[in-house]
Amino acid sequence: MKISQILELEDISLAEPVFSDLIYQEMDELITGSPGMAGKILVDEDDNPAVFAKKDESGVWTGCVTLFREPTLALIDFFEQFDLEIYQEDNETISDAVKEHYSHRLSDLTLPGADDLNPVRVKGIDNLLLKTVGTEKGTTCLDCCCGTGVGFMVMESLGMRPLAYDNDESLISRGFLSGRLKPSRTMWIDGRMINRFIKNKASLACGFMVGEIHSFNAPIWQEIISAACMASERVLFTTGTEPEIKQVRTWVNDTGKKADIFESDADPIYDRWVCYTE
Repeated sequence: MKISQILELEDISLAEPVFSDLIYQEMDELITGSPGMAGKILVDEDDNPAVFAKKDESGVWTGCVTLFREPTLALIDFFEQFDLEIYQEDNETISDAVKEHYSHRLSDLTLPGADDLNPVRVKGIDNLLLKTVGTEKGTTCLDCCCGTGVGFMVMESLGMRPLAYDNDESLISRGFLSGRLKPSRTMWIDGRMINRFIKNKASLACGFMVGEIHSFNAPIWQEIISAACMASERVLFTTGTEPEIKQVRTWVNDTGKKADIFESDADPIYDRWVCYTE
């Protein structure tokens, strides 16, 4: 479902330039900075405001999304001038509609990266998930640093409900083009910020082939791994080398989880080393 459909509009643009901007309150100024003629507000099942939409003098509707942030008092005051229409939908439906809006925007503006699908690797990830965490059918599972969506595709085929995120827009664009990633379930964000974009903990977070991890980027990877651990009940990460997976295990354990590691024989390069929590 599209945001425009929920608000019973033919079309609506969202003021925030990219999805990752949705956590910043200063984005409200993009709505309050110019006059409006009418307004609509979309709230979730708990009556929390999720989208503020205004119609300008030319009849164009523009919205700002407060699904992942508190609206400013200036935004609330601005909309008090209108005879508001209030709409309600559940949080997940709104969130998926917003993700789809920005995913289509990303696809329109981003040249897809190279395709990295390896059929052997697909089978290896499938077997790995069945061996370690099971299928988690119907539950939300995070695909951390999803790339082009190989992991997402496998998780979905096992009946999971994956939610993907990455900060490389060209890989995400390739994932959309190939059909491995779903626009309504994918976010272009810094992985360290994942907890700002989800309402509830996921059952599982997976990161397939995280890294390469070196001394100069290890602090960033530690933040990404730690954030995924905080956002989920259980985790599973893979790397290409043993030193990397040992480092990942240390970071996972530092969050209070208890992780095991082992070497997989599915592929000599991809997903060779595995770290997971029971």
